[in-house]
Amino acid sequence: MTALPVSSLPAVPSHRFIGAGTPMRDLVRAYPWHTTALGAIDSWPASLRTCVGVVLHAAQPMFLYWGEELVQVYNDAFVPCFGADKHPAALGQSGPACWAEAWPTVGPQIEHVRRGGEPQLYANQLVPIVRNGRLEDVYWNYSYTPVFDDRDRVGGVLVVCTETTTQVLAERRRHALDLLGRALLACRTDADVAAAIARCAADHPRDLRGVEMLRGESSATVVSDLDAGLVVVQGAELQLCAELALVFDVAPQVPVDGACRQFLAQFTASVCATLSRLEADRALALAMAESDRLHGDLDATARIKDEFLAVLGHELRNPLAPIVTALKLMKLGAAHAADTGHQQDVIERQVDHLVRLVDDLLDVSRLARGKVELRKQTTPLADILNRAIELTAPLIEQKQHRLLVDVPTVGWHGDPARLAQVVANLLNNAARYTPHGGHITVSTRVRGADLHIQVTDDGNGIPASLMPHIFDLFVQGSRKLDRAKGGLGIGLALAHNLVRMHGGAIQAYSGGEGRGSTFTIHLPDSVVVEAEPIAVAAPAASAAQAASASQPGASVRVLVVDDNQDAADSLAELLGALGYEASVAYDPAQAIAAASVAMPQVAILDIGLPGMDGFELAGRLRALPHGAAVTLIALSGYGRADDKARSSAAGFNAHLVKPVNLGDLQTALP
Repeated sequence: MTALPVSSLPAVPSHRFIGAGTPMRDLVRAYPWHTTALGAIDSWPASLRTCVGVVLHAAQPMFLYWGEELVQVYNDAFVPCFGADKHPAALGQSGPACWAEAWPTVGPQIEHVRRGGEPQLYANQLVPIVRNGRLEDVYWNYSYTPVFDDRDRVGGVLVVCTETTTQVLAERRRHALDLLGRALLACRTDADVAAAIARCAADHPRDLRGVEMLRGESSATVVSDLDAGLVVVQGAELQLCAELALVFDVAPQVPVDGACRQFLAQFTASVCATLSRLEADRALALAMAESDRLHGDLDATARIKDEFLAVLGHELRNPLAPIVTALKLMKLGAAHAADTGHQQDVIERQVDHLVRLVDDLLDVSRLARGKVELRKQTTPLADILNRAIELTAPLIEQKQHRLLVDVPTVGWHGDPARLAQVVANLLNNAARYTPHGGHITVSTRVRGADLHIQVTDDGNGIPASLMPHIFDLFVQGSRKLDRAKGGLGIGLALAHNLVRMHGGAIQAYSGGEGRGSTFTIHLPDSVVVEAEPIAVAAPAASAAQAASASQPGASVRVLVVDDNQDAADSLAELLGALGYEASVAYDPAQAIAAASVAMPQVAILDIGLPGMDGFELAGRLRALPHGAAVTLIALSGYGRADDKARSSAAGFNAHLVKPVNLGDLQTALP
């Protein structure tokens, strides 16, 4: 066997227990241990050599404290735990000097083991250490094991450890996001979101010192300041909220690393999702409110349309009733050709009324389509107001109102027919809504080239709830069966639009129900000539005509009760022509008085009577002596099934619809 030369044999490093080939083994081998309490490596006892060998050859992070000064030796697996501050200076350093910031925590634990105490396992223990330039919260799983020297005493402490900071922070942040999510679910406003964010930060002080939510333009200009621990996460960066930024004041003991940034991004995403939900909820609420409003408007429009059609039918039937009756009288030959003057007057008056209704309806249509053209000219203001008074005089006289007019002798430039129409509408309303014997005043005031016309009455007034809608189309005050305050609800709307077409304005004022009303028309830059105002007294209202005397005739007595005198008189004449003994009453009080003197066998009652409707009057008549035997016939412009059912329930024997059909009338009469 050939012997190899000595130079070819593999070199065996001294101090084999240390090993070689890793940074820490090389550092331990090269370290000047003679400068420490451990002394040179050659002088180390076997127990120390064994422990150092175990540490340096272990894959698990390990640490060895030896001697009274607790000189430390650690392996390659432990090096990453130091960060960039302590290694490699920690090698050979005493434990208390190396870990001054953590020694209040770990020092007593080490001493416990050195003094013979039972070793303990510490799980997820917080041991803050200085690394990477700051004091960080670091969590560990570790245990301390006593190491015995050659004299069988505790010569050192072996530390076997694993850092769990990543797992602990991940679990803590997951819990924080979970609590935040629950809090955000209960939020209903942006302020609730801000409060939930603040509570989350307060509940997790080891992660966050505070969070500020920025919205709008300011969110785009704020930037992070890592030196101050401020991290800004823009909603736009996450492609979520365009104008949102959260400014996180990160706790100083937490590193702003990738895991931290991911946590803050998830935090911001949760907030963005909540704000988007709230915005969607608000949009949905607005959409639902708008839908409800539109449904309400549609319902109101349908109701107004139905009411308008019913009122229109009533208003058209009212003048048609005396017209048809007068024509039937003429056809029956109840009077000679030379004696038809009264019927002709009735027809003419009612036709004029129909024409005015149709004209108003056409004006509404023209105004809606923008087809109304003003024919402006300069006209004496007195002529315009006189025309308006002429149009309303019959109603004013019928209700025995006193009308006072104050008109200056000025010229006015505009459409005289339209201004007369406006004032006539105001006077008509004043007359309708003022009890008998009321007072109406038309006053004018000229200021430079501006004209103010004011129509005032001491009538029923306007409820506060109706005032905002007083100039809306088809709007009227509370409607009663008497229809004495009738109309189609278009007069004020027409007046409002016509005044606006002249560049003016119209305003309404009332102190409330029962306190009268005042309408003021303002027409700027329209006065042409101005002179001293003169007082013009309106003609005094004539008294209502007395009830016509009953005509002698057949033995069947019929009482006709209708506040429309033409309708009542013409129907009485028709009944007389048919052979009945007819009498008339123009209001409920007159009817009760007449029936108390001589109870008729038949009473034809208009349902829409002023003050007391036909239903109540029927009950009053039934309560009079011999009233139970009276044949009651209801007369109304309303002819729906429920109207007839109500008449039947009130004790009427028949329900006739205006204009009265002769055949139906004869069928209802005994």
